[in-house]
Amino acid sequence: MLTLHRHVFTNIHRNIKPSIIPSRSFWEYVNMMFNKPDPERIKNVGPDRACAEWVLKNGGKVVWSDGKQLDDYNLLPSDAQSMPKIVEIDGTTSSISHYGFPHLSGCTRLEKIVLHDNKYIDDRAMKGLAYGHATLLYVQVSKCINVSDNGIKEIKSLKNLKTLILFSLPSVNNLDECKQYLQTHLPNCKIKGQEEKLNG
Repeated sequence: MLTLHRHVFTNIHRNIKPSIIPSRSFWEYVNMMFNKPDPERIKNVGPDRACAEWVLKNGGKVVWSDGKQLDDYNLLPSDAQSMPKIVEIDGTTSSISHYGFPHLSGCTRLEKIVLHDNKYIDDRAMKGLAYGHATLLYVQVSKCINVSDNGIKEIKSLKNLKTLILFSLPSVNNLDECKQYLQTHLPNCKIKGQEEKLNG
């Protein structure tokens, strides 16, 4: 099986000497290559397997419909084995980005996504959540420094959302106004901050 370390993208950056680090556009390209969907791969192994590969090779975690969790790409079963559906994605401190969000399309059991402490998550990723609009019930966006007010408002596309957690978003100028905006568009969704999350 192909060997990929959990934080391979981060390790590439770490192992290059500062004096020879290329421009930011290079790292954008690297991130794109680790995130973008491969239509042929999706066709061959199915959307859930392909989505899991995307999340895991970028340092995230998944929860399957049988309740089992996986955070190591190398522990994925062989392509020939049948796999359960993905129900949760945890992108905490990962390098998943908007380039990979089309993977959400076709994941028919995906209910929860956590995006916490991820510098690659931006307004484009918020818009990309719409790929999971049919099934997503729970979304957390927190400590993502590149998400702005406009990005938060893109969450309005998730019409089936039941719970939305928002906190520690330094590029959001008026979080209260964003919450009010979303509450108008998502009347059946409970919108919470960090303290409310901790208290259930």
